[in-house]
Amino acid sequence: MSDHASGADQKAENDLVLSFLAVRRALGLLGYVLPAVLILYGLFDRQWALASISAYFYSPLRELFVGILCAQAVFLWNYEGYKPDAGEILSDKMVSRAASLGALIVAFAPMAPSAKTAPPGGEAVAPVFEPTLLQTFFDPVWVGRLHFLGALLFFGALATYCLVNFRRGGLDDPLKCAANRIYGLCGWVILACILAIAALSLFGFSESAARFRAVFWLEVVACVAFATSWAVKGQALQPLVRQVAAQSA
Repeated sequence: MSDHASGADQKAENDLVLSFLAVRRALGLLGYVLPAVLILYGLFDRQWALASISAYFYSPLRELFVGILCAQAVFLWNYEGYKPDAGEILSDKMVSRAASLGALIVAFAPMAPSAKTAPPGGEAVAPVFEPTLLQTFFDPVWVGRLHFLGALLFFGALATYCLVNFRRGGLDDPLKCAANRIYGLCGWVILACILAIAALSLFGFSESAARFRAVFWLEVVACVAFATSWAVKGQALQPLVRQVAAQSA
């Protein structure tokens, strides 16, 4: 009887681990897919890239943009992670739900339409689509500011995962140490991209950034870093982890 119960408990634990891995891999995949699809669309549409990933809300890829963000939000909201140890403030659940909320804000509170939403060489245009519910009831400029705060929350929470949550425990395992190095790199890359985007705006380089699509490419790099960290956590990039471990030996 006890053996049967033990076997059932082990199966439940295995199923839970597989569920964790599936969610992590799904988040990693979605993080890679969004920028890849936007870049491919730009190549085939001969406009290369818009000024930012958020500007694609005003493109034919609007549904894809919103859909992927909503999918990420659902996965993040339902990701329980590990229970926090005594004294740990930033639990996996807390950080993932903060990221989920940020993703939903980015999806449903779009940036204000401006010249930045036009293709390279294009004119400032009004949205191609009907305004959203928030844009109907509130000034689109204020909705755009909410969008910026949502993006900051989203990427900030993802950077926190890389720099804090993912790096907990297992320091005696060479593969875990190697994974931690990757998480750290991804986290700092995300933070660097956030700071660079903020600096471009604060120091008056918005027009130049829009011309060279600097914000778009910084966001792409941040998305790839986020996707890589979750793919590593989901054990989808084990060859990379083993290579880093071998180099550290």
